[in-house]
Amino acid sequence: MEAYFAEIEREVTRTYEVAERCRGRGLDIEDHVEIPIAKDLPDRVEQLVGPPGIAEVIRGLDDGNRESTALRTSVHIARTGGNSLERSIDQAIRTGLAILTEGILVAPLEGIASVYIGRNADGTTYLGIKFSGPIRSAGGTGQALSVLIGDMVRRELGIGAYRPTEQEIQRYKEEIPLYKRTVNLQYLPSDREIDLIVRNCPVCIDGEPTETVEVSGQRDLPRVDTNRVRGGMCLVVSEGIALKASKILKHVTSLGIEGWEFLEGVRGDAKGGGPAVGPSDKYMKDLIVGRPVFAHPSRVGGFRLRYGRSRTTGLAAIALNPATMAILDGFLAVGTQLKIERPGKAGAVTSCTSIEGPLVLLEDGEFVRVDAYEEAVRLLPRVERIVDLGEILIPFGEFMENNHPLVPGGYPIERWAVALMRATGRDFGECLETARGLSFDEALDLSRRYGLPLHPEHNLFWHDLTVDEVRELAAIVRAEGMAEGAMRLPRDARVVHILLRLGCPHRPDDGSVLIERHAAVLDFLLGRDLPDPSGDEDTCSYLGRACGIAVPPRSPTRIGGRMGRPEKAAPRQMKPPVHGLFPLGTHGGPQRLLSKAAEVGSISVEIGVRRCSRCGRSTFRSRCCGERTETRPPTKRTLDAARAVTDARRRLELPTLPPMKGVKGLISAEKIPEPLEKGILRAAHGVFVNKDGTVRYEYMDAPITHFRPAEIGTPVERLRELGYLTDVNGEPLERDDQLLELRVQDFIPPRDGGEYMVRVSRFIDDLLVHFYDEEPFYRAERPEDLVGHLIVGLAPHTSGGVLGRIIGFTPTQCGFAHPFYHAAKRRNCDGDADTFFLLLDGLLNFSRRYLPSSRGGQMDAPLVMPIRISPDEIDKEALNVDAGWFYPEEFFEAADRGADPREVAPLMSLVGDLVEGRRPLVGLGFTHDTADITLGPHSSSYGRLGNMRSKLESQMGLAERIRSVDKADVARRLIEGHLLPDIMGNLRTFCQQGFRCVRCGAKYRRVPLSGSCTRCGNNLILTVHEGNVTKYVELAKDIAERYNVSTYVIQRLSMLDMSIQSMFDRSNGGRSGCRRAKGRAIPSSLEDFL
Repeated sequence: MEAYFAEIEREVTRTYEVAERCRGRGLDIEDHVEIPIAKDLPDRVEQLVGPPGIAEVIRGLDDGNRESTALRTSVHIARTGGNSLERSIDQAIRTGLAILTEGILVAPLEGIASVYIGRNADGTTYLGIKFSGPIRSAGGTGQALSVLIGDMVRRELGIGAYRPTEQEIQRYKEEIPLYKRTVNLQYLPSDREIDLIVRNCPVCIDGEPTETVEVSGQRDLPRVDTNRVRGGMCLVVSEGIALKASKILKHVTSLGIEGWEFLEGVRGDAKGGGPAVGPSDKYMKDLIVGRPVFAHPSRVGGFRLRYGRSRTTGLAAIALNPATMAILDGFLAVGTQLKIERPGKAGAVTSCTSIEGPLVLLEDGEFVRVDAYEEAVRLLPRVERIVDLGEILIPFGEFMENNHPLVPGGYPIERWAVALMRATGRDFGECLETARGLSFDEALDLSRRYGLPLHPEHNLFWHDLTVDEVRELAAIVRAEGMAEGAMRLPRDARVVHILLRLGCPHRPDDGSVLIERHAAVLDFLLGRDLPDPSGDEDTCSYLGRACGIAVPPRSPTRIGGRMGRPEKAAPRQMKPPVHGLFPLGTHGGPQRLLSKAAEVGSISVEIGVRRCSRCGRSTFRSRCCGERTETRPPTKRTLDAARAVTDARRRLELPTLPPMKGVKGLISAEKIPEPLEKGILRAAHGVFVNKDGTVRYEYMDAPITHFRPAEIGTPVERLRELGYLTDVNGEPLERDDQLLELRVQDFIPPRDGGEYMVRVSRFIDDLLVHFYDEEPFYRAERPEDLVGHLIVGLAPHTSGGVLGRIIGFTPTQCGFAHPFYHAAKRRNCDGDADTFFLLLDGLLNFSRRYLPSSRGGQMDAPLVMPIRISPDEIDKEALNVDAGWFYPEEFFEAADRGADPREVAPLMSLVGDLVEGRRPLVGLGFTHDTADITLGPHSSSYGRLGNMRSKLESQMGLAERIRSVDKADVARRLIEGHLLPDIMGNLRTFCQQGFRCVRCGAKYRRVPLSGSCTRCGNNLILTVHEGNVTKYVELAKDIAERYNVSTYVIQRLSMLDMSIQSMFDRSNGGRSGCRRAKGRAIPSSLEDFL
């Protein structure tokens, strides 16, 4: 592994040397590379927030406890700071928070607006912290601990505690619920909890105004600067201190900090009333048209829980059989977000062929289980009813991470193999191989010999039937009997209904129902005289008593789910897309084209002026007369665009100017533009710039710990060059079907992303040759040429990039990477999207001075870059990823009784155990393999359906076919949660709209008295039209009538329709206009009046 890291560091050094030479020519905004390297967390903290030299202090104070280290470091800074008191406190809190957030999140930079020292009514001082919106990225624990850090610092400096007035307490009580209604909160504390926190917290939790809405009471308070809602404050009180009260209590208790005992009265995340494992419809809220519901909460026919981890699950990602994805009309693809009932909120969908697919009833009456993706695609047009969705694979680590009680997982084949292993003493792998493909007689023989339960492959959903239904079916089975290995039952509606619920595949044949695969087990269980039932005995116990072999529940836990965000992989673009950060004002026309501005000649734009110390000339360029120019404050000035274009084309040796798009204006503090040549070259290669000067590609996060060369399209010879010399069994790598364990910083992007990055690499090579006078670096002609090159991954809520290495590509829209890699970006894989860019692109083109000056402008920017991932310094969720090759029998027994996952954790193998054993980067296992990680749809049908009506029709059509979905409830939720709010919102927007000039684009809140544009004299038009308001009305009415929703919903729709008709009166034959009354023209509708 050290050789792996050494190779990456050598490549980093080579790339940095090229970039430093180029930057040293003085052609850029800075003459040095602006993405600093950090070797560990202390380095990242120092690079991100400072102060200089703090890295060594952090290393010296590190006691292995992140929270303790953060507190001690903050106190050290406050004690030794040479700045003013407030600046020392500010630095101490930011540095402490940076340690807590791994030195990569934006919260320490942007989440704390300022700190101040105020005075209480009695004249004593107190510490106030003003939080802003980006503090959300720190998470609830980080938010709360930042206040705790402030408390420790103020005690060290002798500052008193905050004593709120009654008016201030009431202000908090009004403001926090108002923020919940306006924006949303994960947890809304009660008035009592808010009172308890504000009255007792020794630090004033303040905030800068983030929302336009204002409080109606407790306004103009002396110690509150604004009447607007303070979002940062609301987040820290609610999602920080209130929600994480129990966790903060643990920290203050372990660290011996006094004064926070009041948190014992805050409920927050405390669990009460026993384990909550009943049906939960939380995931059903906020349904969206076009994103189907696949299963109502815990409904029979929904996703069947199976415990285990495949190569591409963990870190919130789950797995389905690819046949399930296909049967669901392709709404689920690899990478699509699936919102689930438990144990967490959502997960990215990945493919696993070793779990069971769906059970479907075909139009001809055949009932089949579909496990093969190709078969599912072939059968899809013939599917009449989806009786069962198949299995969903969820690792134990997800229950551990979400602190969710275990639920019964049934009796899958791996559990049967573990029981066989215990009985025989043989190896698990050998027992699992033995368990697969057994005939019923062979399985029955082993069950009798070793006292094992009924084999899972021959078990059915007996627990879904009552004892009376079993006895009813048994009477028919005994009457018909079995012949030639098959069983024929009467094709009676009642018999078919029971067989469907039992999950027993069959097909119609000559007026009867033919059962082949499960005929033997039906004959064994039911082809005998059954005893009388006793008391409240459940079906499985009854059958076990009857046949003398335990019949375990096959799938006792069903999990509800619905489609969340569709998968997405595409170039990251600004809105609108631009090629260069070069201002054109309005001279570029609606498309902001450089060629249009050049036709004008001299253009007037606000731009950062640079002055040449030799000739005294003002310019936007970084170099003049052979020397660096000096920066001056931005000002409105005239720029000779035509000459700038001519000079750039000459330098780049371009015969014609490509259609480069610039920006109207720069949003950085200094408003210094990029070199024009960079934007022109990007346009020539068809790539687009981000706000920081990089070119990025967006992808869905997906985890992977093992891969086969054939899955990523990389030859074994190239993989050997990259250090993959042996497979997981220690055999030399020679074939493309061998299984390899992924290195922690290796990355597998989408192939489309590879194609895009080839264009980026050509842009970089042209930039090196024509702008920097260097040799080409990439020389890539196809995506495979980028294998082995370095990239930087970045999550939007962070301020640090994570170094990675491309080793191959997949046709999906996922960026597959090691769980440690995603965790280093402070991400999990619950359906999030991140970006990556080529390392040399970032080193050459990124600059902090391009970033927006507004709050949050430093988010999603590579302000620091660690070159080595350490498991000790990443998000702790990655430590709860499963690492074993099988689950012990004790785990399944604990799940059957609904045990707490922490009780079972010592029995399980998790990544955290490997970290403690100092073997953290190799040796991960998995329980369920898959034939191909890319098998399944690569793009969701959601993106192909087009208009809203098509999406709704497909969504409801699928709901009608799925047994586990209540279609009437789906229709109601769609109308109440999506269509009605949209119609009302559009109606409100119509009434509050502005007006726009058709020629110059000028916008007006109200129509000028002249009735025309005051700039150019042209006509004004509405910005919101009738169609925007009425487009969903008929759709909602149609769905309401078709699915018989409640009278209340229908009446709400009718009243809204009447309001819209009164606003858009079309009584004169569908034409708008004015009617005459007493010789005066009266507008016939509000639209005509406007």
